[in-house]
Amino acid sequence: MRSGRSRVRVAVSCAVVAALAVPLVVFAQSRAPSEASAAPSFTHDVAPIVAQKCSGCHRVGGIAPFPLVSAKQIASRASLIAAAVGARTMPPWPPSALSPAYVGENDRQLSAHQLATIAAWAKAGGKIDGPARPPRPATRPDVRAGERLLRLAMPSSYRPSAPSGVTDDYRCFLLDPRLSSDAFVTSARIEPGQPSTVHHVILFKVPPSQVAAAHQLDASASGEGWSCFGGSGLPAGEGTPTDSLDNADWIAAWAPGWGGNHLPAGVGVPLSAGSEIVMQVHYNLLNGHAPDRSRALLTLAPGTAGLTPLRTSLLPAPVELACMQGETGRLCDRTEALFALSEKYGSDAALVPAGLLLLCRGTAATPKPSPVSTCDRRISSPTTIYVVAGHMHLLGSSIRLTVNPGTSKAKVLLDIPHWDFHWQNAYTLAHPVKAEPGDVVRVTCHYDVHKRMMGGHGVPTTPRYVLWGEGTTDEMCLGILQVTRP
Repeated sequence: MRSGRSRVRVAVSCAVVAALAVPLVVFAQSRAPSEASAAPSFTHDVAPIVAQKCSGCHRVGGIAPFPLVSAKQIASRASLIAAAVGARTMPPWPPSALSPAYVGENDRQLSAHQLATIAAWAKAGGKIDGPARPPRPATRPDVRAGERLLRLAMPSSYRPSAPSGVTDDYRCFLLDPRLSSDAFVTSARIEPGQPSTVHHVILFKVPPSQVAAAHQLDASASGEGWSCFGGSGLPAGEGTPTDSLDNADWIAAWAPGWGGNHLPAGVGVPLSAGSEIVMQVHYNLLNGHAPDRSRALLTLAPGTAGLTPLRTSLLPAPVELACMQGETGRLCDRTEALFALSEKYGSDAALVPAGLLLLCRGTAATPKPSPVSTCDRRISSPTTIYVVAGHMHLLGSSIRLTVNPGTSKAKVLLDIPHWDFHWQNAYTLAHPVKAEPGDVVRVTCHYDVHKRMMGGHGVPTTPRYVLWGEGTTDEMCLGILQVTRP
């Protein structure tokens, strides 16, 4: 994704790095692509890097805080660009070096050679020796043999809004693919109607059994779509809670500059005839409130194509975050916080924290609060893991998913050491991971309740005991795997 930071965070982080005068000496030790004795050429060396890695978001009307398209725009921020890429804050890449390789990873990150080029050019004064190359135009999704391209636009325009002081709006829209027969989703991309405000998008499938409930939820909200945050807002489907965890409704995630690649050959997310789709859009209101009518572009293979169904498995862990030392208030009491959950989302929501404790700890007894949440799930049948994602809310600080932790077979699936809710995504493994019956998958989340003191972007500032829940003031610890099983 310019899977990067939010607009203000980008500007602030870059400014801080620049203010600290991050040394560029380390980069100067590497040889730039031009002759060692001369500064890199702007037109031939620097501009192609910016066009490939930066301009998709840093463009007029884009989600970044300023455009980097013309030579003047780029050169005027030469030092800032060098500091930001040198600190690895840009282009953003949340997974750490502990994570495995992912499809498209090299398209997002800068190589050491590219870092050295930008640093050497900036150190030499950021001079212009010719025009900048225009950014690559958006391309039409590849359509494989036997597939078809489906465009699904929001039913009508929506003008994003939020309460005073809140800079983000999370809205869900119901899309009808009008499927008369079963199909497989093999890729998903978003064409934002307002690129400057559409921050990220998650697509959820709505099986025929839940279509009526989805339309009721849509009709009960004023304006287009309905307000949503942690998920689609729809109730759990039929079957046991374990069934809903092992075969959830996730289709894909997207953000500017990232997302939309094809799934590996031979697999697809099944959509049964009569299914619909929820498109959850995160709007960044710091960039305006202009009406948006985004659309999803899906490639579909027929249900008879013989693809292996890719199902979504959820790995939740309980969340128990006490108020900070010295904080007081009614909601600092866990029981009162449970009552608040029930009032907001219904009685079932207040039962989820106990259910997660039972699932992960073997007991629903009131736990000791902790800034670390973890849960192990044992694999019951041969499983191949293709896609991995993590999900937390606004107090999260890091998340990791690991197969067989603490053993000689341990393998990290995803490690994000600096969690940012605004830039969550799903990552397709370059090499799918096979897990056998008896193997364990662990999700571990860390939280920082001190983020409440900073506020901004909807971070809850009211003291309260934080539990698992759908809302902005609640939290989640959730691993997401897209897998195949026999």
